[in-house]
Amino acid sequence: MNCGELASKPPVTITVDKTVVEAAEMMANHRVGLLVIVDKENPKKPLGVISERDVLRTIAGKAPLTVTVDKAGTMKNFVYVYADEPITAAARKMKQFNVRHVVVLDRKGDLVGVISIRDLIGERNVLEILARDRAPTQE
Repeated sequence: MNCGELASKPPVTITVDKTVVEAAEMMANHRVGLLVIVDKENPKKPLGVISERDVLRTIAGKAPLTVTVDKAGTMKNFVYVYADEPITAAARKMKQFNVRHVVVLDRKGDLVGVISIRDLIGERNVLEILARDRAPTQE
């Protein structure tokens, strides 16, 4: 199974001009923990991400809730995988970067979807693939 197959639902996106409050409302309404920040002119080109953790840090840092998502989220250096990569690539990156979501892109850099840790553990066949990948080899 590859990352594009697992990221089957359309990603929830937000534009750079929206506020942290609007991001929190979208997360609650869509029941997701991460929004992909996109350009208004090209919603297929991801610019960054904003997560529940980012919203909490913004509030804890006493920033005004009117701060825009590009100031509170992670821009440019967000964690991503390509749609044609195996799902094990998503699991490795989540562990390596200590994140609960990875953005899925096609090879042109266009947005395909998002994979969450919940997606990885929510399907038996995915867990079996991950278990096989971690199994020690006998040599």
